[in-house]
Amino acid sequence: MNIFKRGTALLLVASLAVLAGCSSASSPKEAIMDAMAKNQEATSMTYKGTLTIDDFALPPAAVLGAEGAASADGGGGVNPSAAVTSMMFAFLKGAVINVHGAVQKSPQRAELTMDIALGSGDVKLNLSVPMIITEDKTWIKVPQIPGLPLPETIAGKFVEIDMKKLEQEQGTAGVAETPQIGQELLQALLGSLDEKTFYSEPDAADVKGLAADQKVDQLVRFSINESNVEDAWTAIMEKAAPQVIDILLKNEAYAKALKLSKADLEAAKKELADKQKDGKLQAAVDEMKKSVKIHQLDVTGGITDDYLTYEGVDVNVESADTAAAQGMKFGMHFDLSLADINKDVKFEYELPTDAVPVEKLQDMLGLGLPGMGGAAGTE
Repeated sequence: MNIFKRGTALLLVASLAVLAGCSSASSPKEAIMDAMAKNQEATSMTYKGTLTIDDFALPPAAVLGAEGAASADGGGGVNPSAAVTSMMFAFLKGAVINVHGAVQKSPQRAELTMDIALGSGDVKLNLSVPMIITEDKTWIKVPQIPGLPLPETIAGKFVEIDMKKLEQEQGTAGVAETPQIGQELLQALLGSLDEKTFYSEPDAADVKGLAADQKVDQLVRFSINESNVEDAWTAIMEKAAPQVIDILLKNEAYAKALKLSKADLEAAKKELADKQKDGKLQAAVDEMKKSVKIHQLDVTGGITDDYLTYEGVDVNVESADTAAAQGMKFGMHFDLSLADINKDVKFEYELPTDAVPVEKLQDMLGLGLPGMGGAAGTE
């Protein structure tokens, strides 16, 4: 069931990643389906938003695993990477991430700046992480992190990642294919769910993240909660999952991007068909309900002139073992406003000319990350 679980969980993640705008279609579901293509046609836009992590808890085994890795150097010392990872876990609950940036299609370029506030009380950490993306390159600015000394040659500098080289090393699809993957998977999800059960048109007063001065023509909400979660899993397994498997089987680049082999997909397809044939689909639904508890998964879109201009996401999920201190919990809220659609946009940063290659950064920090130019220590 591993590949099957990954595929169904992916559908839920996809629903968080993209809720395209709505047109004047006669129903909320049709509005979403029709306008997904409309938002994809936009040539440029700016955006700003806020993500707040309301609840975050990892299973003790995961935290201990990170800490245990600290002594994996054989000398009983502390691995700095593991120590930082453990510290970041503790900071995540209550984290607030403000984002802003711009996107344009021609020439292809996107900019994202994350202003991150971690921790609470007397223990706080504030970071600003700008990112620039073009068709061939990605640049990420290394933030100044208190308590983590970085060489002067990289602190505050942009690190350059050659995306074409990375794609070749990892054997994955390119950046250009990624939005299309999400769109097709989301269409499979949205099309599988009953409109009356999962879609609504809330009033503006009921959308807590919508600014009072932000005017929208239409609001549409897609919602999975404790009252309809069984219907959601059933629809996903009966209708959406077969479509997703076929999409991935027909598109090798998609499958590679998701690290799935043809054998994995064919096995999942056969397993699903066998369960449907033998009347065991309900058992699979019950298993998914036991694995993941969805208390709330709401995605609200605000539409102006047939384009998405507001998106709000509320998530509250946990694994079934959380009560026994063996699982994980995650709760967050995300608001995003879009503007300047199809207009000339201004970027905050120039393309870096003195960036540090990511391979050099790996060598300086003693990291050997797979698929990123080889092991540490190489010239």
